[in-house]
Amino acid sequence: SDLNVILYYSVLPNVVFTNPQSFLNIVTEIITRVVYNKDSKDPLFSRAQNEGIISVKLIEWLKLDFPQAFKPTMFEAKELITLLLHLGVVSKCNNEYFMPSLLKGLDTKGIEALLSLHPDTVAPCAVYNEKRWLECGAFGFLITSLLSSDRWTLVLDGVRPECAYSNCIKMYFESMLVTLVDYASHIEIHVHGDIDDCQELCHDIKLSVFDAFKVKPQFGLVCPCGRSERHVAKCTQAALKRKQAFCSKNPLKKFPWNRFGASPEVWMKHICDYTPKLGDLMNEVAAVIPAKWRLVGVQLK
Repeated sequence: SDLNVILYYSVLPNVVFTNPQSFLNIVTEIITRVVYNKDSKDPLFSRAQNEGIISVKLIEWLKLDFPQAFKPTMFEAKELITLLLHLGVVSKCNNEYFMPSLLKGLDTKGIEALLSLHPDTVAPCAVYNEKRWLECGAFGFLITSLLSSDRWTLVLDGVRPECAYSNCIKMYFESMLVTLVDYASHIEIHVHGDIDDCQELCHDIKLSVFDAFKVKPQFGLVCPCGRSERHVAKCTQAALKRKQAFCSKNPLKKFPWNRFGASPEVWMKHICDYTPKLGDLMNEVAAVIPAKWRLVGVQLK
């Protein structure tokens, strides 16, 4: 017989998905309907398309076209929103919900113009995965994960996100203005604010971003070598001692800190200093896999 997957989420204790693929297809259709419904003059659609804001009312309206995806009293618009929150697809924004995947992208010139409005206080940090490109959708998940913390908020113009694109977004980390940019191969963190605040908050920003990824990333700087496409300058403990970082495209090229822009040392001193949380270490211990014991010992040391 054919094998099937059954999904259960604790946030929906009365619901079991016996045909998850069919359900996911319908959710995808609903999202597509929002993004490509250019003819609708309904403000609910325009807010979703231009601001990434959705509401229960919008889902209630859309579900009329997809009755097979919902079950009266068991799985309706509110339950769908609850599930999307749990999966990190949306985040709470006042009494509505923010879905980064609905936003339009910004081209390179637009990103450069946006960044020029608020010069970097310190050289931008680059988040990447050394073995592969970041997963598709990683940027949107990062945004919703950060917004689940009280320390991160959207930059709002009234109730509207002031600067939000699918690949570039401005946020506040406490009082610090931060611009996050997705370049597919890496994500850049641009910090704008008082240098004294940067000294204190950049470490916490790094940890927030690190904790948001299930597959833990590496951190570096944006390489100054002059290639047309932006890429990462990697940092090792040895390079840090020499106050250098080397080009990820050409490891023979090493650059001193003064090539990276303003105050690169603010990020550099945090790039290799991650100390795992005790809970993470205990998870390693609980796995009871002998090969991991050495790793646990090294981390504890």
